[in-house]
Amino acid sequence: MSMKQGTGGRRLDLRIATMSLIWGMLEPGNISKWLRESAEAGYDGVTGFESDFSPYLDDHELLADTLREHGLALAGVDWRMNEDEKLYRRYFELMKALDCALFVCIDPAGPKAAAGGAKDYAKLARSLNRVGSVAREYGITVHYHNHTAAVGETLTDMERLIDETDPELVGIMLDLGHATKDFTELAPPERAVRFLEQYWERLHYMELKDWNERTQLNTPLGEGHADYQRVFAMMKERGYSGWITVEQNGNDGASLGRTPLECAKISREFIRKGLGV
Repeated sequence: MSMKQGTGGRRLDLRIATMSLIWGMLEPGNISKWLRESAEAGYDGVTGFESDFSPYLDDHELLADTLREHGLALAGVDWRMNEDEKLYRRYFELMKALDCALFVCIDPAGPKAAAGGAKDYAKLARSLNRVGSVAREYGITVHYHNHTAAVGETLTDMERLIDETDPELVGIMLDLGHATKDFTELAPPERAVRFLEQYWERLHYMELKDWNERTQLNTPLGEGHADYQRVFAMMKERGYSGWITVEQNGNDGASLGRTPLECAKISREFIRKGLGV
């Protein structure tokens, strides 16, 4: 399942995507600016929410042509989880048609748990395993997205959830920004690094994001507390290949008045300097 391999000192074989959220919550079908600016900023592909791609469920070729026009690939789809198997099968069909294999599940039940309810790791794991079993029919890997106010919020939460999931059906990913914000058992610079060290051999995908107290998760890479120097060193020394996605939680002015394109360029240049790609 792993997409990583030893680099032997060679240039990393990475493809870098932008997440649509950098441009805010898009109206379905309104993706032209996002795609155009992602290509301008030097990215290879895009990931987005299922709603970003819903207009293309019955016209896979239209989305393929639209991406091709900008020289981009579809790297992944983020799914706000529900039990509608018929619907997520339609997304799997779209993804398969576009040679996209990363499906990221965002857990909607977290806010209730964060408000004091018990977190049911086993129940969420059963749902993830079920989706993962279906996804495997299409050659797609399911991942769980660690997130604020979710069942998988803290490091302890993620450890317990991972123990409950079937490693043959659910791949491990990390959102480094949310980890830096939410894995409060550790000091901020250690939070993402500790998880990566613990789960590196099973890690399948990373979403690069940063966090600080001023701009929160609306922060370009390198401007927060995530220890990207150590993360990049780990990627080069241990080997990582495949997709990484750059995400930033919207751009409503909190990111020091900079536009989504400016922020996307800052993050892309940060990766170029840190990883040489």
